[in-house]
Amino acid sequence: MKELALYAMEILKGRGVDYADIRITRYNYESFIVQDLSPKLVNVEETYGFGIRVLYDGAWGFASSSRVDKKEIEKIAERALDIAKSSSMARGDFRVKLASEPVHVDKYLTPIEIDPFSIPVEEKLNLLLKINETMLKVKEIVKAISRMQFRRREQIFASTEDSLIETIIYTSNASYTAFAVGNNDTQTRSFQDYPLNAGYEHIKKLGLIENAERIAEEARMKLYAEEPDEEVLDLVLDPAHLSLTIHESVGHPTELDRVLGYEANFAGRSFATPEKLGKFRYGSPLVNFIADNTLSGGLATTGYDDEGVECQKWYIVKEGILVGYSTTREVAPLIGEVRSRGSARADNFYSFPINRIPNLYLAPGNEKATPEELIQDVKRGIYIEGRGSYSIDQMRLNFQFGGDLFYRIENGKKTKMLKNVIYQSITPEFWNSLDGLTDERFWEPRGFLTCGKGEPIQSAQMTNGAPYARFRKIRTGRGRR
Repeated sequence: MKELALYAMEILKGRGVDYADIRITRYNYESFIVQDLSPKLVNVEETYGFGIRVLYDGAWGFASSSRVDKKEIEKIAERALDIAKSSSMARGDFRVKLASEPVHVDKYLTPIEIDPFSIPVEEKLNLLLKINETMLKVKEIVKAISRMQFRRREQIFASTEDSLIETIIYTSNASYTAFAVGNNDTQTRSFQDYPLNAGYEHIKKLGLIENAERIAEEARMKLYAEEPDEEVLDLVLDPAHLSLTIHESVGHPTELDRVLGYEANFAGRSFATPEKLGKFRYGSPLVNFIADNTLSGGLATTGYDDEGVECQKWYIVKEGILVGYSTTREVAPLIGEVRSRGSARADNFYSFPINRIPNLYLAPGNEKATPEELIQDVKRGIYIEGRGSYSIDQMRLNFQFGGDLFYRIENGKKTKMLKNVIYQSITPEFWNSLDGLTDERFWEPRGFLTCGKGEPIQSAQMTNGAPYARFRKIRTGRGRR
């Protein structure tokens, strides 16, 4: 693979290109879904191929192939160059200029203890079957679905700037859901996705069997829970729930391509425009959003991004003030930055790298505090666990979120279970209402494997971690009638 990557760059170096790179990538996937006591999906697949980007006279060309040999490398390199030349004729006055990046010759591997692909398929399916069997024993549980996914990406990156980078990335995940029917209602409760860049040891540590009965029992209890009234209440939100709120109201609005309008056709633009940098109060002084693609186990922790930029750690929001974005080599110079933040990622060899959310997390509080202590200071409110439905407008401002499990808070204590709760707010108003955080003991690196973006759509993974957090005076109500 290395020799072919270097060969491609040698072909293009003497052709007057501004820049070129190649990614030769082998992906291995395993996906399993078990419904009740029957496997519904057993998917084991591999993709292998390469993609070449060429920047010529300020315009991009890209081509790819699933055939990896010298003859095909020659053909695809010429095709990418021809596309770039054609694009340059139609680019108008705008020229792509890349931020600088040091030359890297390196190798990065996800630290793992157990290779997930070494575990027999039968063992994985038996674990999922046992989970479902446990949930189905609980009264009024009519369906149980469990899932497991594993990914391995082996990639060689080379550029005309003489970078040569090898990466091997592993990702592991498991989740399950219980479906309850009774009391003229249907409800679900999930052991929600907890993906990490890690090996099978992560699956062993999740406590999948140990939590199955509890998850099913909570699904049953939701059938008989009260629905909330429409009112303004305080909220205490757990890390699994906050992962989605962070993703949609902070992660996407601070992708610089979206901020600049490059992404307006898919999921909208952003209110967090460059003139606000260093000035705009995104949240209360307790709010620190850190982008960290060096985070241990982080889903975007890959050593280097798909432009050969070394992974970094930086602030997006510091003490409540907007101070940064996720960027690529193409968009960083457009706001005067000399180096990319390393946020360019592609979902396969045949995809062009685009600006993606990094590992982005809400930092824990500096003072020791437990979830119970956050709740103790709430007279009337709601405690929410896990992710549910969501909606957010085209500028990433007005939003609505649901959840997976809800409890009423009365005079500092969790009391009755609720169901079908939603809350509504406006992004900066919401984060400015945050007045309490648990400390690092209660911080969790939750995240996503299927963040969609781009046209044609690409899927990416990233961690959105959080502690428990308390928010004051948020509009709440019922999610369905």
